[in-house]
Amino acid sequence: MRCLACKKAVEIKILYPFCRECFLKHYEERVQRLIRRFKLLVKGDRLLMAVSGGKDSLSCANLLSRLRGIFNFQMEVVHIDVGISECTNFRTESVVRKFCEERDLKFHFVRLQDLLGVNGDLKTLFKKVRRPLCSTCGMLKRYALNKFAREKKFNKIATGHCADDITRFFFKNWFSQNFDWIAKFKPLTPSSHPKVVARIRPLFECLEAENLAYAKFNNIVIAGCSRCSYFLRKDKWNELLQLVDERRPDFKLNIVRGLEKIEIKIKESPRVLRECSSCGEPTDQEICAVCRIKARLQGLNS
Repeated sequence: MRCLACKKAVEIKILYPFCRECFLKHYEERVQRLIRRFKLLVKGDRLLMAVSGGKDSLSCANLLSRLRGIFNFQMEVVHIDVGISECTNFRTESVVRKFCEERDLKFHFVRLQDLLGVNGDLKTLFKKVRRPLCSTCGMLKRYALNKFAREKKFNKIATGHCADDITRFFFKNWFSQNFDWIAKFKPLTPSSHPKVVARIRPLFECLEAENLAYAKFNNIVIAGCSRCSYFLRKDKWNELLQLVDERRPDFKLNIVRGLEKIEIKIKESPRVLRECSSCGEPTDQEICAVCRIKARLQGLNS
């Protein structure tokens, strides 16, 4: 088999057969086209890249760091330590920190324990306040990321969410009839409140397998166990989508490209964001969920 572009020997075949050089060029050009098409980055942007230490976020951070001169934007990196032993690798911080040093990227480290003002494994604490682990962790990360980005004067947040993530979340929300979230599955989620920072997903049209290959071909060191162990155990959509991949390798790519083109209108009244009466962060309730968790944790310690 020969490379689709240059006819050299094939080194990888995910959707198309490529040699190493042509795969990297194809991958980076696709992301650049997406950035231009949806205006994900414009001159003067201050971008905060959220990096977990896994293949997706590190691939995204590596590519964006290479594009700083082309799109004329500033970029820094943040890693959020979720404070749950099964979901945290002790090497992750050092891996991401070294990655940033090698690319002249400023590195920030944020702990969810500091956000809540507590010590210890958050898994145990969430059990005490009877909060579901995964949804609480996700909510706290979104809160911390938005708050940190806004306070540090970033106007955009980038994440490593790729076509696999978007497809999985789309079907999960569709089946639960949570259409409000589905409407946000776009390469760009603009700000909906003065205190909400816009989010971009440069890898929206990239597959996890492509991100892994991109990381390997660029010799990017990935932190082990950077992906949530609870997610991998509980989420059955991975298995279902793998079965579909065997018949239609382009299935997820076609799903996300379809989501780019359609507009999903919500019949119910949209959420009206206001500011939490306790912390001042955007919420649709009088007191935000984070402040309610803080109060319950403080009650346990009193």
